[in-house]
Amino acid sequence: MSCTCIILAGGRSLRMKEDKTLLFDNVNQLYHRLTELGFPTIIACGSKERMSLFDGTCIPDTDDIDSLPKVIKSFVDSIEGEIQFFPCDMYLLSTEAILSILHQQPGVPVDHNGREQYTLSRTFSGWNPASKPTLREMFATFPRNDMGEYGAELTNFNHPEQLRALNKSNQ
Repeated sequence: MSCTCIILAGGRSLRMKEDKTLLFDNVNQLYHRLTELGFPTIIACGSKERMSLFDGTCIPDTDDIDSLPKVIKSFVDSIEGEIQFFPCDMYLLSTEAILSILHQQPGVPVDHNGREQYTLSRTFSGWNPASKPTLREMFATFPRNDMGEYGAELTNFNHPEQLRALNKSNQ
């Protein structure tokens, strides 16, 4: 199924106290994996100053965008067809997991712990999202997609101790 992929790489994490988009060169690696699979891919890079940090097509936020729901709405309003969003901080995604995500129906993936992964949502073609303050509200009516065996790979890294544990496991 065809879609446009958007990598959400807007900037510094308040909880991590660093720019998760630059860790492990994950954004560029994900960009290349998606384009090699034949999917048009755009990097939502936040500010104009960040455009040079990434390979590929980067689109900065406009001045009126001040939240992730507004970023997502701006892409949905400007791109025809289905959109598959990817967060910058799912460092464990295998190629098989990415393919499973790309072949899912529009909806919100659910990880192995039953958590809804809104930043990994797939939108419907023609969806006209209302402005909502949270992703939970924005995607409230979307079906939920059980990611089955790949659910454990849908881990977001939001706290420094998670990153330390990942670094230790990679040594």
